[in-house]
Amino acid sequence: LRSSPNAANGCVSLRASSNEGVSRLVDLPGRRYIFVGGKGGVGKTSTSSAIALKFADEGLRTLVISTDPAHSLGDALMTDLSGGKVTAVSEQGGNLYALEVDLEEAVEEFKRVVQGLKGNEDADSLAGKLGLSEMTDIFDVAPPGADELVALSKVMSLVEEGEAKTALGESIQFDRIVIDTAPTGHTIRLLEYPRFISDLITKSLSLRSKIDLPFDMVNQAGSFIASQLGIKMPSKDSIKQGGAKANEVAIKFRDRMELFDSLLHDPDRSEFVIVCIATGLSSAESGRLATKLLDSNVALRHIVVNQLLRSETESEAYLHRITKDQDRTLKYLQSSPQVSPLHMTKVPLFDTEIVGVYGLRALGAAAFGPDHIANGQYGKLFDTDTAKDVQFVFVGGKGGVGKTSTSSALGVKLADDGVKTLLISTDPAHSLGDCLSMKLSGSPAMVEGTDGNLFAMEVDTEKALEEFKEKLRGVSSMKSKLGELASKIGLDEFADLLENPPPGIDEVVALGNVLDIAKKGDFQRIVVDTAPTGHTLRLLSFPDFLDSFLQKVITIKKKLDGAINAAKTLFGIANFASGEAGKDDIEDAVAALERTRAKAVELKQLLRDTERTQFVVVSIATALAAAESERLVKGLKKRGVACENIIINRLLTDAQATDKFLQRVVKAQDASLKDINRISTEVPLNAKGDPPPVRVQEVPFFDTELRNVYALRVLSNVLFKPQTRKDGH
Repeated sequence: LRSSPNAANGCVSLRASSNEGVSRLVDLPGRRYIFVGGKGGVGKTSTSSAIALKFADEGLRTLVISTDPAHSLGDALMTDLSGGKVTAVSEQGGNLYALEVDLEEAVEEFKRVVQGLKGNEDADSLAGKLGLSEMTDIFDVAPPGADELVALSKVMSLVEEGEAKTALGESIQFDRIVIDTAPTGHTIRLLEYPRFISDLITKSLSLRSKIDLPFDMVNQAGSFIASQLGIKMPSKDSIKQGGAKANEVAIKFRDRMELFDSLLHDPDRSEFVIVCIATGLSSAESGRLATKLLDSNVALRHIVVNQLLRSETESEAYLHRITKDQDRTLKYLQSSPQVSPLHMTKVPLFDTEIVGVYGLRALGAAAFGPDHIANGQYGKLFDTDTAKDVQFVFVGGKGGVGKTSTSSALGVKLADDGVKTLLISTDPAHSLGDCLSMKLSGSPAMVEGTDGNLFAMEVDTEKALEEFKEKLRGVSSMKSKLGELASKIGLDEFADLLENPPPGIDEVVALGNVLDIAKKGDFQRIVVDTAPTGHTLRLLSFPDFLDSFLQKVITIKKKLDGAINAAKTLFGIANFASGEAGKDDIEDAVAALERTRAKAVELKQLLRDTERTQFVVVSIATALAAAESERLVKGLKKRGVACENIIINRLLTDAQATDKFLQRVVKAQDASLKDINRISTEVPLNAKGDPPPVRVQEVPFFDTELRNVYALRVLSNVLFKPQTRKDGH
């Protein structure tokens, strides 16, 4: 391994004394949780592993965990973590353990807990007679993304309780837990999930306690309906016994969520480390993530900037590593059972960051040139004779491989061919506007320089979520028409459940709304710039979840209609029955939900329509990116999504390997590093409360991919060396 000999002498942009550098993480008292995250492809997993390795080498019993659905921790540590168990990293020497959380097991646990909240299914219960057992059934399918939180919270709970065990059954007390998170957008969702699940369980327990009641406990309304139906009531004790065990499991699960949330927001027990590289897109995303973390009261003290060229030695290493890695990786991909059947397009490395229409036009010429179009590998996408047949292209891959640039370049290419195109970003951590050098919103905006053929937008998830919740409020507003009866049968709690749909549902609702925008705008091609791999696979499964969720809500409304109609004469509830004669605002709300559900069904069908939709995988020629591309292609095939193309970005040619090329790379890094230092100063000053300063840690470029304990130890030595200011103090 080679790195700059002056990596720790004058190249570290810290504004404090040595004890405030990353090395402070070693000396902190008590058990600590360190979350490591940032834009995809910036070295999060390597940095997480190096931090964990340093802790272990200092005698701290350490567990490093991956929550990314597209796991690469085992690849970095060169340790088999596929069993989903805490596994010793034998090369370290006894203090380092690793885990890739078992997401399938987490889904099953979530289902078991929610199944227990369904309510008493006794035919004589209130739920049984009114047909309301589905009221606690609306989340019996785990919302995409909940599995990561469930799995991680379980591990953290076991650690806190001293019950963490290895695959061999050995109990271990950990001093440090390092969490290698998914890319930015996915991580933001993880911050929102604990309170959602805690609230879900609290409200579901209250709802269950009401709909489990026998009819004779519903006073006048229950007695009236019971007399009409000839119901015999079960005893209160039998109802209580039936739900006691399920309640105990659910409460324990809820307590676990609250513990996780408490740990996450306690600066004395956990903090976040942002990892980035010195590019404009990465620095912009890091700024947004830093703001989100501090505004959410999550401690942030360090930003690590990887892959910096700071010496002639590093520059030579940069060229050497790129050419060596890309040759080896290309051979691997060309023999991969998953990837080799795809059409592979090789795109050269550009020596400047590609932003703006003119740069994107150059990238488009390389990625979508005449040869690639002529051989038909993109189907009808570039066929202007069939432009009236709307085509969708989803572009995705590992974070940091150039997905946004590639999707934008595709949009520019289609627009230049005279095809009216809409370019959309679904990534919660939007960077499409940065790439196009323009400000985007939730409505299509024309991109200058494309003759009015290219429009772009970043889905407005906040607006979509609020509109969706408003529709749910319309259905739950039936409680205001029922007075005391609404409270007695649990409509208050049901309304609260509908007030808090799961994190991530906003993205698919927004994407469903985009279908309407595409139709109204008469767009011929829609290019979707997706979030990194794990988040994208979640998004592809969300239409199924939304369809199921809304179907249950609508079914409950219809059953409530039937049950309440029996009592409306007694209570004077007019204008409530379904049908044209009794249509009211509630029926309007149900109709709106039906339309939203129809969009979810349409989106679900669209994703699997091989005539209209295709997925383009973007990668770079590194081992980690190749491994993730294989997992993505496999996941797409499993979900029935057409995928025939992979684009390999940033391939260095012999003609490019010059000193001038390297000088341009270094100049661009210097400019981005200034932005990162500015972010580290301004974000804490503008944040809520009074957070401590954020320190910037520079890390040099290494001439090989850091993929085992010995290589990662070199990185940890750089990260944790005593730091000095640039002025030498």
